[in-house]
Amino acid sequence: MTRLLGVILAGGQARRFGGDKALATLSGMALLDHAAQALRSVTDDIAIVGRDSPGHVSIADWPAAGLGPLGGLCGALLHARDRHFDAVLSLPCDTPSLPAGLLADLAGRSVASFVAGTPVIGLWPCALAEALSDYLDRGGNLAVRAWAEEIGAEALDGWPPIPNVNRPDDLALLRGMSGQ
Repeated sequence: MTRLLGVILAGGQARRFGGDKALATLSGMALLDHAAQALRSVTDDIAIVGRDSPGHVSIADWPAAGLGPLGGLCGALLHARDRHFDAVLSLPCDTPSLPAGLLADLAGRSVASFVAGTPVIGLWPCALAEALSDYLDRGGNLAVRAWAEEIGAEALDGWPPIPNVNRPDDLALLRGMSGQ
């Protein structure tokens, strides 16, 4: 049986949003909580990466803050490996509207896989922890897609575009779609 750690990438500075978007609400719930709810049914445990969050395990970016989602993913992989998880399922805090079945599809895979249009949503075996740490130490490209391509991760096509909350207008659009 595969032990899977769900991680919510929530360490960004949200400059375009103008505030703490992880705590911004949609349908009466913080975006961070939407992500936790989505991961809960397909993972064995959940952790928040890049910030302290009461009630959750918090993981620091590795090797340092400011490396974007890839630094968060590295911290998550090292944390998960050291706690005997087999893989990490990553989800950013700012994608509260996911296609049905997407996370279950990823959770059922056995190789590194990511959503082609949103590479921060992916399944990453813990065996990749050292490789990612070394990649960051070498000064590799900080785009998740660049690292995923370097390791030969499978890009999953066929999923509809996933709305991402980068600006207040993005959140307003999602609120309008949900009837808020």
